[in-house]
Amino acid sequence: MFLPSHSHRSWLGAIVLLTALLVAGCSPIERLTADHPPSYYQVERQLPDSLTDVPTRFLVLGDTQAGWRAEHKFYRRENWVTWKHLLVPFYQLYLLGNGIVGAINWKRQRPDYGGSGRTLMRTVLDRAAQETESDFILHLGDMALHDGRRADHWEGFLDEYKHSRTPLLDTYPVLPVIGNHEYANDSTGWANYDAVFDYPRFYVIDTPRAALFVVDSNYIVDQHQDLDDDRQDALFDRWFVAADSSAEAAWLERELAKRADRPYKIVAMHHPLVTFSWHEKDWFSRSNGRELPHKRNRLIALLQEYDVQVVLSGHEHLYEHNALRYRYDDADRTLHQVISSGGGVPPRRVARSDEFDQRMRRYEDWGLDVENVTQNARYHYTDVRITAEQLILDTYAVLDDDPQHIERIERITIPAPPPPTSAAE
Repeated sequence: MFLPSHSHRSWLGAIVLLTALLVAGCSPIERLTADHPPSYYQVERQLPDSLTDVPTRFLVLGDTQAGWRAEHKFYRRENWVTWKHLLVPFYQLYLLGNGIVGAINWKRQRPDYGGSGRTLMRTVLDRAAQETESDFILHLGDMALHDGRRADHWEGFLDEYKHSRTPLLDTYPVLPVIGNHEYANDSTGWANYDAVFDYPRFYVIDTPRAALFVVDSNYIVDQHQDLDDDRQDALFDRWFVAADSSAEAAWLERELAKRADRPYKIVAMHHPLVTFSWHEKDWFSRSNGRELPHKRNRLIALLQEYDVQVVLSGHEHLYEHNALRYRYDDADRTLHQVISSGGGVPPRRVARSDEFDQRMRRYEDWGLDVENVTQNARYHYTDVRITAEQLILDTYAVLDDDPQHIERIERITIPAPPPPTSAAE
């Protein structure tokens, strides 16, 4: 009879321990409301649908979900191509340890990286909101730590943003935009989101000079394949742009038409319409939906028709500003795509020149005149001010992970458009 040696028993013990960690610690898919009273998970709706003050001011925070240690401390090429291998003995073992621990946590569905960044940005946002006396904070999506179907991933978000020493959710009105990590196209993911936020997928906030249209772009870019193609097409026609002029107008078409004379119009959606970063490919992945580039062009045409000046998006884990130039009614116009998604998630790198050129050619092929104004891979937030004369977006980066060291990296100033000809006569 075979008896394992001491070394074999050690390896067997390690395998048994790892297996137990993987099985026992897996995060289940379940409703958030199963284990908590409503006071734990419900976020009070503190903002009316219509604001009356001029100027109006709000802060933009995007992408606060957790990262994976295996990705950020092991998997990436830059972790291995580093001078630390020459100066730090056995640095490879440190990376390997991060890879093993991170892989176990990934298998258990326990996001394990980026806590310090989220804490930093909560401190920064809390101070900025107090100093600016902002009306609200707009969160551009990806709030659940990783998977909105898992109750403990929402618990992690609530523990940090509602039950911590900087409870932004209880201190300020927070308006949510649904991101892909909320899994809102899944029934459990939607139930968890709906238990936390008293906001629908689509809504409008009116101010005397502007309208903010919040939409759920997961109906367009379905990254988790929760919708079949026919259902996805029908939802786009119902909520964004109707299939043809004879059909009933979509929700966004109707809401834009109601506010056609509003000087400033801003759309907030998680997935950016134009980007030179990692997720530009989302619009060309067949698994995300049918004919996505055509849907994007239809949506862009609608925004151009109503002179929407700004689209606020997240998703990319960095800051990016792109100017989409076009001509409408014999006038040159610009639609600003502002990606503000450095709210605590570990930032991604900016695009390389070859990636940049490839994406530019693709926009040109689709008839879009896009100028990339800037990219920045630091933690950041955006401050939006709406006055009688102009719309101003200031984006501030956090330097050296120091909440006291804040630097403005860009200002976008958009003057009020002239009144319609009929109103001027």
